[in-house]
Amino acid sequence: MVNGVFIATVFAMVAAPGPSFMVLVNETLRRGRGAGLVTILGSSTGLLMWAAASALGLAALTQTSELVFTVFKLAGACYLCYLAVMTVRNRRNFGHQQAEAVEEHGTAGLWRSYRSGLVTSVANPKMATVYLALIPQFLPTGGGSPADVVTLTAVQIMISAAWYVVVVALVGLARRLLVMPKVRVGLAWVSGAVLLVLGLRTAVMTGPMV
Repeated sequence: MVNGVFIATVFAMVAAPGPSFMVLVNETLRRGRGAGLVTILGSSTGLLMWAAASALGLAALTQTSELVFTVFKLAGACYLCYLAVMTVRNRRNFGHQQAEAVEEHGTAGLWRSYRSGLVTSVANPKMATVYLALIPQFLPTGGGSPADVVTLTAVQIMISAAWYVVVVALVGLARRLLVMPKVRVGLAWVSGAVLLVLGLRTAVMTGPMV
């Protein structure tokens, strides 16, 4: 069940930069810490959906069906590439919104941040590995009860959310550099390039693992 090995393993998986991590950093840089926290909520919702899919046996399809795996990975890749294009396209306003714009489009902006976290998490077929390969290893002999699965899943999501909150706080501090136009444009290009690379990497990732 929940022990030091489980916590360390989950943290290692979460801390390793991936699509969700980069989208979180991108949203925080673009719109601030509030948007970053909403992105975490979206990502956590995606994890809950993967957990539910696993309980229903649907997550196993991404590991056994080439077609399902391909659909998920291409959807995720396209969305990451879309975020990359939008980041570079709006590079001059990267991380710099006028107060009037924030007030007028605040709700819409937060929804976009939530959607970014949700779609990136849901469209990542590798998340199925967490619920099909990782969590079962820490269940009691015999497979454990549904309560055991819920407990491990909840701890995994809390570790993920806690780490991402730290990331948002750190990125929020670094965001002060964005008062300089050249820095904004430069970070926009870097952020867009990383998102594009992650999107292309997702598109060519290997197929079902079992």
